[in-house]
Amino acid sequence: MASRDHSERQERPSYVSTPDSLSYDEGTFKDIEKSLPVEKCTDTTLQGSTSVDDSPDGGLQAWLVLFGAMCIAFTTSGYMSAWGVFQAYYEHSILQDSSPSTIAWIGSIQQSFLYIPTLIFSRLLDMGYFRTMLTAASVVFITATFLIAQCHVYWQFLLCQGLLTGVAAGVFSGPVIAILSQWFQKRRGLALGMYAAGASLGGTVLPITAKILIPTIGFPWTIRVIALIIMFGLALGNLTIKQRRSSSLVKGSLFDFSPMRSHAFLVYCFAAFFVYLGYYSFTTYVAALAINIGISTSFSFYLVSICNACSGVSRITSGLTADRTGAMNLMIPFLTLSVVVYCVWPFARAEVALVIVSVLYGVSIGPFASLFPSPVLDLGEKDQLGRRIGILMSMVGIAMLVGAPITGAVDKSRGPIAMGLYAGSMMLVGAILMTIVRHMKVKSKQSYWSKI
Repeated sequence: MASRDHSERQERPSYVSTPDSLSYDEGTFKDIEKSLPVEKCTDTTLQGSTSVDDSPDGGLQAWLVLFGAMCIAFTTSGYMSAWGVFQAYYEHSILQDSSPSTIAWIGSIQQSFLYIPTLIFSRLLDMGYFRTMLTAASVVFITATFLIAQCHVYWQFLLCQGLLTGVAAGVFSGPVIAILSQWFQKRRGLALGMYAAGASLGGTVLPITAKILIPTIGFPWTIRVIALIIMFGLALGNLTIKQRRSSSLVKGSLFDFSPMRSHAFLVYCFAAFFVYLGYYSFTTYVAALAINIGISTSFSFYLVSICNACSGVSRITSGLTADRTGAMNLMIPFLTLSVVVYCVWPFARAEVALVIVSVLYGVSIGPFASLFPSPVLDLGEKDQLGRRIGILMSMVGIAMLVGAPITGAVDKSRGPIAMGLYAGSMMLVGAILMTIVRHMKVKSKQSYWSKI
């Protein structure tokens, strides 16, 4: 019996555990492991979840996407940044029977709908409808711009230049920012700065174009030239911008306000809301107020371009700086400078003084213009990115809708000094709320001066 047990024990493979042997032959085990069939994972959801956070931060496709985003910003936000030129022109020509505050509603509706519908369109981006939205919005935006040349009365301008172009532009704003965040992570500040610089470039080129062409070929043909420029820019944007294939598509209801459960995110949304109550007041009224105090019309129109040009430089440099310092660390002090500019603006009565104020406002507002969506990208889960941007932009859009008309009403009833103090105080409240958000986030950092 003893010899039989000994022989059986020797016949057993050494990797099988026995009372006498608890070890195994590693080489034999690896041979058997190699012989087992291995199935490749075909679950694209799992594959996408591992790669969605790996933003390339460069490469030909990523830079083409950024170029397309800049073209879209040039033709949408840039066109709307030029509203101050149209405000001044309408006050003294086509719509001279309407009050400045009434005319300002055209620009306010246009600028606000750049952001108000973002809650819906960013959610549709999460659900995979970006390409359809992009094409349809481009057609509507171009058509509405061409129709402005045929407008003669207030309600026609309100419909074409205010509502239609605004809603069409709203399709781009939130989704494009979300798409940039899919392609850029470490260089996100640079990407957002370049994107915002595209808007500043449009806000610089288009007012100068209008200023030169209106006396030469008339208002209708000037609008048609601008519409052709917009058509070319949107065509380039449609050809180059796209979502990353690895990005997950989130299903669910169209309206989802669950991101607002985050206190930091909610306070930040209100901070941006108050900033935008005063944000566009300067570019809306600087040309018109300059004309009212005796500055020549030809010179006054250039103030909007000067402001937007300086803002463009500031947006690019702030994007580069924010990647090292943090977005809120940069926005808060520059917003404070904007408050000072608003308080000084009503006392600028000469051309040189107005140029200096325009330069300072463009420089001071640049960091916020390019970086204000950036903190939101880190205030929640990545699969809620479109929803967070949509909520933020919608609240901002409401502020843009009422901001400039309220400023105009304050100017009419109380004068330019009260107008400057009102706009500046709104931006000051926004800066204070942003400081509170920064304090809420810095608690998790090692130092109070950490990158945020």
